[in-house]
Amino acid sequence: MNILWKLKRYILMFKRHYLIAIVALQVVALINLVPSWLIGKIVDGISDDTLNGQMLFIHVMGIVLAGFAMYGLRFVWQSQLYGASVAITKVIRSDLFEKFSRLTPTFFARLSTGDLMAHATNDLNAVEETMGMGIMTLVDSVIAGLTVIAGMVFVVSGQLTAIALLPFPLLVIVTRRYGKKLHQAFSRAQGAFSQLTEEARETVSGIRAVRSHGIAHRQQQRFNQSIDDTVDANLAVAKVDAAFAPTIQLVYGLSFVISLGYGAWLIEQGVITVGLFTTFTLYLGQLLGPFLQFGWQFNVFQRGNTSWQRLEKLFAEQIDVTEGKQTLPATTAANMTFDIKRFCYPHANHAALSAIKFDLPTGGLVGISGPTGSGKSTLLQLALRQFQLDAQSNIYLGGVTIDSLTFESLRSKLAWVPQKPHLFSGSIADNIGLGNPNASREEIVHVAEMAGIKDEIEAMEAGFDTQMREGGSNLSGGQRQRVTLARALLTQADILLLDDPFSALDMKTEVIVRKNLKAHYGHKTILLVTQRLTNLIEADHILILHEGEVTERGNHHQLMANNDWYATVYQRQSQLGQTIGTSQSQPVVPHDLVDERTVSEDVAQLHTHAQRKNNAKRDKDAEVKITHELEDKS
Repeated sequence: MNILWKLKRYILMFKRHYLIAIVALQVVALINLVPSWLIGKIVDGISDDTLNGQMLFIHVMGIVLAGFAMYGLRFVWQSQLYGASVAITKVIRSDLFEKFSRLTPTFFARLSTGDLMAHATNDLNAVEETMGMGIMTLVDSVIAGLTVIAGMVFVVSGQLTAIALLPFPLLVIVTRRYGKKLHQAFSRAQGAFSQLTEEARETVSGIRAVRSHGIAHRQQQRFNQSIDDTVDANLAVAKVDAAFAPTIQLVYGLSFVISLGYGAWLIEQGVITVGLFTTFTLYLGQLLGPFLQFGWQFNVFQRGNTSWQRLEKLFAEQIDVTEGKQTLPATTAANMTFDIKRFCYPHANHAALSAIKFDLPTGGLVGISGPTGSGKSTLLQLALRQFQLDAQSNIYLGGVTIDSLTFESLRSKLAWVPQKPHLFSGSIADNIGLGNPNASREEIVHVAEMAGIKDEIEAMEAGFDTQMREGGSNLSGGQRQRVTLARALLTQADILLLDDPFSALDMKTEVIVRKNLKAHYGHKTILLVTQRLTNLIEADHILILHEGEVTERGNHHQLMANNDWYATVYQRQSQLGQTIGTSQSQPVVPHDLVDERTVSEDVAQLHTHAQRKNNAKRDKDAEVKITHELEDKS
């Protein structure tokens, strides 16, 4: 029952609903005594031969009126009680979603999506049932049970009531034993459901990989095993559940047998009449319902308590990144200063970034490159406050530390294009306007044109109203990147954080997008992470990271003069660009000098271009051959 104490804050929000329901339940319990009492009067009238038509009519009408009154009052308390439980679940669900939205990537790296889905669905459903059916059965069993016992004592006989209730203390002992088993079994069942949900989600979201690797049979076996574990866990719960009702009925049957024997003796002694004993047996029959409800609601409360304990762990999660209180005026200069002494991911043994210090001036372009895993994306995530910096490190925006700013103030100045773009359900227009819901269709079309995707969207059947599948799977990787870029441009943020935004674009499209950014958004401050070094030729400043440290810095000409990693990779990429369309060979590039992903992308472009050229030449040769054959025939 301690779950009610834990949830008292939510219950007090809707105390009026619960109060009305309890009062209605009490009145129903009192009215429910009337029919049994009237039936006893009829039986005594028959026994005494004093029953007449008028008396029978009055008693029967009393029973009918009591039935209608209970019908109306039951509607009142059920609507009030269930309305309160649904409202409480709505509040808890909203609080849980708010908690999820405030937690950092560290939390989501520890818990699977399937587990979180199970918390937000199955566990909350169990809590809702506790707040509805659980409280209903608790109040009903207590009020109805005590009211019936009072009727048995004051209407019939206190002695007979005391004898009839002798076996009921056994229920307390049995309930305690079953309760512990039920708590353990339901905890296991909820955990198994979480695993099953995650297994299903993982397979469905990665169905392309499952099919391409031919592991559908393996995934089916894993899913079947999760189903078996879930069924076994729920069967264990069902076995404990199944023991409650028979135990209660056994105790009740024992009470009924004792009552019959002692009641017959009291009638023989003339202490009570046959009619009163009939009323007593009817009351005793009414007592079975509350005790059965007591066993059932104990089950509901155990489920709810287990689920709430799981939810409490989520609500108790500490938020790694705390929000500041300071806001920035709209006229604040869009410049940033990075001064990161050392940053380690939570529970990591080595630093992801060390000794990173540079300025991002207003309207400037700072480029960041380096091998895979060197900390480039981490730097952008720190600027967005996805992780907490230590006391010795700081990032400044407009001369103010970002730790002291409200999230809204900070993120209104920043627009982020992630390395792995994510699109939400809804239309393409909805996704582009995500950061600026009040944007007009003309503004959406304009930024789509600037991102180089306007023509491709308009070529689709529904155009900008094309609905996105999960994660934007009906768009190519390059299209998703450009939709995400258009979204960032529409936010009108002063600073653009671009995390490899051209990696999935061909060179022609990349050049178009880059020119649009320079021509129309040159006034914005840009921090660009990229593996294609041609994007950094006009950068004001370039940082080369390696294992979290700055190994080179300067502009393009300075880094080329250094003849280090930047110069080597730039020369290799330039050679690849020059040979596209003239060669099919794949150059050998040292893995210790050039990022593997960059080389694979450029080689893939080279291969694709050469393949297209071969296909065109083959089609031309075939056309010439057919022409000659037709001329010979003529």
